[in-house]
Amino acid sequence: MKKITLTLASALVLVLVSFTVNFTNTSSTVLNDIDGTLLKSAPVIENNSGEFTVTFSVDENVIVSNALIGDSNEIYLIENGNSDNSKSVTLDLQPVQGKVTTAFNNIYESNFDVASMDALLNTKDPIRRPRGVIIWD
Repeated sequence: MKKITLTLASALVLVLVSFTVNFTNTSSTVLNDIDGTLLKSAPVIENNSGEFTVTFSVDENVIVSNALIGDSNEIYLIENGNSDNSKSVTLDLQPVQGKVTTAFNNIYESNFDVASMDALLNTKDPIRRPRGVIIWD
C-alpha cells in the first residue's frame, strides 16, 4: 500500500511540474492598461531564451521610436494624424542587471506639428503607461 501511495504521489508531482516548468525557455507578459494611450492593442513582452521583444499595434500614422534610458526601455508613440489602418510593431528590449523594464510615452497632437522637434521640446510630460517589468534569474 505504501508503494502505491508513493508511486501516485510521485506521478502527481511530475504532472504538476510539467504544468509549472517552462521547458521551452519562453514566456510572455501582456500589458493591459492601454486606455488613454495611442495603442490599438495590448503590448505583449516576450522572452525567447533571453531575447526580449515587445509587440503592439498602433495607428498607421503614429511615429514609433525607442531608447534605453537608464534601466528602462522607453517607447515613444507620437500622434501624427489619423488613419483607418493600423500597423503592428515589434521592438527589441535590452535587459539591464537581470530585468527588462519598459514604459510607453504618448505624445498627442495639439495645436502644433507633432513631427517637428520644436513641438516635442515644448510639450508637457507625456502620460507614461502602460509599464512592464520582467525579472529573470
